Amino acid sequence: MGHQHTTWLKSQLALNPCENVYLISLLEVTGTAQLNSPAGTLYGVFDGDRPVAAYWVGGNIIPVTASPGTNQVLAEMLNADGRYSCSLIGDRTIILDLQSRLNWGRARGVRERQPLLALSSDPVVEPDEAVVRATLDDLHTIYPASIDMFTKEVGFSPIEDGESNFLARVRGIIRCKNCYARISDTLPQGGPVPRWPATDRDEQVLFKADIGIRARRIVQVQGVWVHPEVRMQGLGAAGMAAVVKRTRDKGHTTVSLYANDYNEAALRMYSRVGFEQVGTFATVMY
Repeated sequence: MGHQHTTWLKSQLALNPCENVYLISLLEVTGTAQLNSPAGTLYGVFDGDRPVAAYWVGGNIIPVTASPGTNQVLAEMLNADGRYSCSLIGDRTIILDLQSRLNWGRARGVRERQPLLALSSDPVVEPDEAVVRATLDDLHTIYPASIDMFTKEVGFSPIEDGESNFLARVRGIIRCKNCYARISDTLPQGGPVPRWPATDRDEQVLFKADIGIRARRIVQVQGVWVHPEVRMQGLGAAGMAAVVKRTRDKGHTTVSLYANDYNEAALRMYSRVGFEQVGTFATVMY
């Protein structure tokens, strides 16, 4: 896509900001639809000179106002070029249709139904005041929690091929002030925090969540995790309420996230905080 398509792109992204927050954040930085960098490229599908759909193609493939017809156009290009993206993410109907048109072989994992949730008001449960931004001093306490979250959520370990890349990723999230956590050696009701196999530290993470994508008015939360020995005790809801409050206090009016439909405990927790479903995602991982 080119500079001349920027107005069209802005209008389409605004139709569903929770679904399109990643591209909204890119557009806010660059100011143009001509997005082409080592991280990825924004391609358009056109009816004559008029764009009818767009696709971000990088490590992830993300559709904008796509349809089965525009999926076929993209699939022909992707099949000819060969696979270099790791995952497809977006509206469930579009993503599963696109996957069916690709000859990339068996996917590593498919999350067919992921409720997309959003909250544009204050949380309805009391925030945990002990949840604060993590600092680099907390890196080696946060790191095992991040590994456990990724492994349980995605289905494979992020460090199975080595630790350096994932450690750098966690460090970057903390350095950019996008990780919120409650770190303590005691439980809220008193008593020591139970140990779990991934760490032998006295201070441990009880709750953590990352701001994975940040635009001016909306953010997407990722990497939500609660210490496995203290789950179902309200720490997740209070922690998420704190993340929502601190994020909204900084001017981001909407907090969004998506979760797997089989994670019923997490979905109940998000509902308690005040999140409501605004769409349904799917993720296909290669």
